[in-house]
Amino acid sequence: MSDEILDRPFDAPEEPEILDLADNGKRFVNYLIDAFIARVLAGGSMVLFESLFMEGDEVSTKIEVLEFGLIYFVMFAYYTFMEGGLNGKTLGKYITRTRAVTQDGYPLDWNKAALRSLCRLIPFEPFSFLFDNGWHDTLSKTCVINDHKKR
Repeated sequence: MSDEILDRPFDAPEEPEILDLADNGKRFVNYLIDAFIARVLAGGSMVLFESLFMEGDEVSTKIEVLEFGLIYFVMFAYYTFMEGGLNGKTLGKYITRTRAVTQDGYPLDWNKAALRSLCRLIPFEPFSFLFDNGWHDTLSKTCVINDHKKR
């Protein structure tokens, strides 16, 4: 066996994907679907959190800060686990038949998925698409492609 084969991750494809970049329309639909799902999950988490830790009408600044952190954690976890565990796909990407890959065309690993998710938490990040690729693509060196594989 050659060293080249041994140095490659065991789950890496022989050849990288040819990058057929998804257009901004599909990416916007991805955003709408995934943002809705992430916010529903975050809202459900907040209701659960409040039911476990709140007494009556007691609302303190500490609780509000914790809820704010919980929202960001749930959004981070949703995107990371979906893209890291489902070959670069989220529910929105399944619907639009797109997926996230590295700029070289290789599947996302957990680190890239987490970095993309972390970058999504930057204030005004959704507006970064008005100028070029989103910051979560640029900073993590990833892109979203059309997925031509059969479902």
